[in-house]
Amino acid sequence: LLNGGKGNGEREVTVENLTLHIHSYLTSRGFLYSKENIANLYLSLRSKPFVIISGISGTGKTKIVQLFAESVGATEESGQFRLISVRPDWSDSSDLLGYKNLQDQFVEGQLTEIVKRAHEYPALPHFVVLDEMNLARVEYYLSEFLSIMESRRVDEEGQVVSSPLVTTNDGAYSLPNNLYIIGTVNMDETTHPFSKKVLDRANTIEFNEIQLTNFAMFEEDGEEVAAVRVGNEQFESKYLYLKQAYGDNKKLVQKVSKELEKINEQLQMIYAQVGYRVRDEICFYMLYNDEMQLLTEDEAFDFCVMQKILPRISGADSTVEDLLKNLYEQFAGEAYDNGKVVPESAAYPRSAKKVAEMLNRLYKDGFTSFWVS
Repeated sequence: LLNGGKGNGEREVTVENLTLHIHSYLTSRGFLYSKENIANLYLSLRSKPFVIISGISGTGKTKIVQLFAESVGATEESGQFRLISVRPDWSDSSDLLGYKNLQDQFVEGQLTEIVKRAHEYPALPHFVVLDEMNLARVEYYLSEFLSIMESRRVDEEGQVVSSPLVTTNDGAYSLPNNLYIIGTVNMDETTHPFSKKVLDRANTIEFNEIQLTNFAMFEEDGEEVAAVRVGNEQFESKYLYLKQAYGDNKKLVQKVSKELEKINEQLQMIYAQVGYRVRDEICFYMLYNDEMQLLTEDEAFDFCVMQKILPRISGADSTVEDLLKNLYEQFAGEAYDNGKVVPESAAYPRSAKKVAEMLNRLYKDGFTSFWVS
């Protein structure tokens, strides 16, 4: 069972039904997201505790994270959820982590407060939303977090530890293994693009599917689904290094790596190949999915390509056009034909559709990228 004891209005769910519970919880509150998208968000958080959610304004990016966390008992009232609004003038981590005042006393930032709370309650997952995170340059104000996240290691007692993230008046605090950072982004003239340092360390999830006339959820008479108390063991990563997983999962790891090699052959055209970090995180995602059987293998890899590879591609020249055409053929199984719908037989239809969208933008605007602006 997931919850460590039921409170008022809480119910129990099995491990296998976790994402179904989260989906039902969101739907009962009037938010329509596919089961596949919810499973993808869950798998992304398990493979790396840093996710970026992009999409056009008004699609409920912040709300989906809030309800996702709420469905497993993580709320502001429980101390397991924190919404932080990013300000355009953030140029370092002082507003987020804290700073020393004139009296040489450390003034804690909003992220430090929940870091300390997560250390106090290590068995429970804690979620932070960085709302409109690219209003300021992410690699400036989040640089310590991005670096410390890569310092995580398994100690002699089998616990995941890291270098100190912040030193306060009462001591140094490392990055907790039960803290999950989700940033929401819009792409317009008021925001900043992401560097490869940021993209390499995150899963970038798009929520652009809108169904304004689907009222089925409002017409159902069912009661609102109650939250459950979920332990961190259902969110924390079991793997930090691919070597930990390789022995028992050789076949899948090798298969995924070979697919990535094929994609890297194309990405060499613009020197955007993925490295070991991206390979490992995609393998972790695929292994968790294989264990829980949330998506088909092709669906899972399709999400990985969308989130870890396509955001790296941008440009305006014929080399980018050739790259996108080659990737489309690889994902769809046929040559790109402007205006033609992605075939149902496509191995990776989401990625093929996105590549076609990027090509159309290149022909229309003379420049293309992953981001809708």
